[in-house]
Amino acid sequence: MSEGSEKPTVLVVEDHPLNMKLTSDLLELHGFQVVKATDGESALQLLQTIQPDLILLDIHLPGMDGLQVFQQIKADPRLSAIPVIALTASAMRDQEERIRTVGFTDYIAKPIDTKRLIATVRTHLPKP
Repeated sequence: MSEGSEKPTVLVVEDHPLNMKLTSDLLELHGFQVVKATDGESALQLLQTIQPDLILLDIHLPGMDGLQVFQQIKADPRLSAIPVIALTASAMRDQEERIRTVGFTDYIAKPIDTKRLIATVRTHLPKP
């Protein structure tokens, strides 16, 4: 991004503290502004007041899971155009197909490949 322009904002929804730290530190290191939520309910509350450029959403969350959160995001006309990338520890082929079938923009398998994470986020951010 050019000098003086705002950093792209990424909402990271992740309940595991180490995964949250790795993901948010990596994004901040690469020039992104990070907003954090540790469960689906708090993510949806945050989305009432902010509109991030992209959402990284863990599928396995306590309480409301990532698929339920995703459905609520896509049902909200104000939020539906935001790219949502699934974070999942299940890299099995059927899980990947299910994620793509429900409409996620992309997915990133855990453990997180740091280079792939940044490349994937940049691919799906709106071009300046």
